[in-house]
Amino acid sequence: MLGDSLTGPVDAGQDDWHRTVPGWHLAFAVLAALTGALIVTGDGAPPGVERASGLALLAMLCCWYAATGARVLHRERGRLGVVYLAGAVPLSAALFAVAPQGALMSFMLYPHIWALLPLRRAVAVTVASVASTAAVMIVRSDAYGQDLSSALLMAAVALVAALVLGVWITRIIEQSRQRARLVGELAATRAELAEVSREAGMLAERERLAKEIHDTLAQGFTSVLLLIEAAKAGTCERDRDARTHLDQARRTAMDNLAEARALVAALPPPRLRDASLPDAVSGLIERFAAETGLETRFTVNGTPRRLTPNEEVVLLRVTQEALANVRKHASGATRLEAALGYGASGVTLRIADDGQGFDPDDAGTGFGIGGMRDRVTEVGGVLRVGPGGRSGTVVQVELPS
Repeated sequence: MLGDSLTGPVDAGQDDWHRTVPGWHLAFAVLAALTGALIVTGDGAPPGVERASGLALLAMLCCWYAATGARVLHRERGRLGVVYLAGAVPLSAALFAVAPQGALMSFMLYPHIWALLPLRRAVAVTVASVASTAAVMIVRSDAYGQDLSSALLMAAVALVAALVLGVWITRIIEQSRQRARLVGELAATRAELAEVSREAGMLAERERLAKEIHDTLAQGFTSVLLLIEAAKAGTCERDRDARTHLDQARRTAMDNLAEARALVAALPPPRLRDASLPDAVSGLIERFAAETGLETRFTVNGTPRRLTPNEEVVLLRVTQEALANVRKHASGATRLEAALGYGASGVTLRIADDGQGFDPDDAGTGFGIGGMRDRVTEVGGVLRVGPGGRSGTVVQVELPS
């Protein structure tokens, strides 16, 4: 439940104001349609020429809104908003000058001004817009039926209403943006907590495995070493083959005991602690040749360089697993070739034998291939396992730079 709550979806991208933008588009369309209908059929509709001019100006205002205003409302305040208002304010004033019904579009103009401009600029543009409306009423007092005092009173009321509406819109926008920022911060915090929780779980599991390894494998290898020493002590000097095998078994048990202790202490593998990756791989190949009697060849191509600890551990483990598979499954093998290549695009490890090979259909089910592939995938690499050119098996790892 904790993991689900920490990694669940969180809406951190869009504030409340931007969610209402489709509603503003709808309101603009409704008011534009109503204004057009009133210009054509309403009481006090303008005569023919002015009616056509009013409809033309209304159409221009709608087109200007579609081209600029509808786009800018989805964004943060910027230059496009100024461009939209630079066209919308004079078009609205001209529409009102031709047809009184055009005053309806002011119900959309003022919210746009406050949504798209900072506070001081919004106040200035609102005052200018209201002043232009009052000027039209004064100049065309005969057509609008308003004397000077009435026009000034209506302008004052409109200005106060527009300013109150603007302050309210500004507060709503700022609150919604603050909320969006808080939601974003919450999402980031949840992601950090999820990562901390994951690392804590990995650490707990690692500690559990370390205890298990210490109490089982490490103790078991210690017992094996003691048994080998006892067996070697009871072997005659002339039993050279037996003593050689016991030495090899002792060395293997000691190496694996060191590996187990390194895992318990969360240290790098012993072979990588005091040597480079090429030296560590070369040591594995030499030991493999001594224990199996196979002819081996190891080459390093390019200029060796340090890789990340995880990448070096993966290549070392793949080498160990590939050599173990040759021991167990490559019947008839007489030769093994390994190559470690350092290139500009990455590092490649290739191990090939001339044994009997295997069925490609079984490549994902045995021979430790699944474990190797998981290791390689964890560091962003690619593992390829398949038949060799004539016979045998090729294991190839490619790690990108």
